[in-house]
Amino acid sequence: MSNQKIVISCDTTIALTKKQIEEYGLHVIPLNAIADGVEYHDTVDIDAEKLCELMRNGAKVSTSTPTIVEIEQYFDNLFEQTKADVIIHFTISSKLSSMYSLFSVVCQERYQEKVIVVDSLSICCWIKNQVLLAKKLADEGKDANEIVNIVKETLQCTEDCAFVPESIEYLKRGGRISAAAAAVVNLIGVVPVLTFNNGEVGKKGVTRTFQKAMITAIKDWYKLYPNFDEIYDFVILRSDSKCDERAQKMAAIIEEFAPNAKYSIDCLSLNVTAHTGPGTAGIGIIKKVNL
Repeated sequence: MSNQKIVISCDTTIALTKKQIEEYGLHVIPLNAIADGVEYHDTVDIDAEKLCELMRNGAKVSTSTPTIVEIEQYFDNLFEQTKADVIIHFTISSKLSSMYSLFSVVCQERYQEKVIVVDSLSICCWIKNQVLLAKKLADEGKDANEIVNIVKETLQCTEDCAFVPESIEYLKRGGRISAAAAAVVNLIGVVPVLTFNNGEVGKKGVTRTFQKAMITAIKDWYKLYPNFDEIYDFVILRSDSKCDERAQKMAAIIEEFAPNAKYSIDCLSLNVTAHTGPGTAGIGIIKKVNL
């Protein structure tokens, strides 16, 4: 058992509300969203509902990393508040953001071995699982390196999902799809099915109906993992409350095509929604872990 006091930290890619963060007893640094030139801090002065409302009203939205000053203030305050010997900090996937490299440089220079920065290669509920497992291990008295190794061996790079944006207009605004490609997609009446796998967002295909895309994803996972129900649960992902109807449809689809599977409903993180747009929803798989 380690004699060190180890504190677990992450960024708001964990996709929890301020109330949930407090209930879990987590330490989270806000990420930034910029809407029409106004900077907001996730869970502080903006949430998913507000961001989606701004986007639906035509706001031009982008994201940015915390400043070096904000990073240093966050960790200085966290050390003072918790009296931690070591902080393990999980970042959004390095394949989606420069957060991991930025935090690594800042923390190595200022805190050396007192802050261990971990590339989660994840987003949303998957980074949440990593953080909660790390917190459980820390509470059990595991040392810092052991915690990092167990989390990586257990949970990294095991996620996959299929999600569909409400409109490709938001992908076009964010530069994720060209205007020409958007025009073709609109002309033939399909929307892209996006995926998150191995730490990065990709394109799974196109679909004419949301329901068909979700059914196809479920069938593909059962083919890929013959013992699926022993290893994975499903997670229904939604950007905001206006996706509730879609979420209910996905729950019904899971119950019909995978009656033995368990599922939960979770949120997309603010920084993911900023790029895919409001109304984005889908189904993911998440590895079972005893938390």
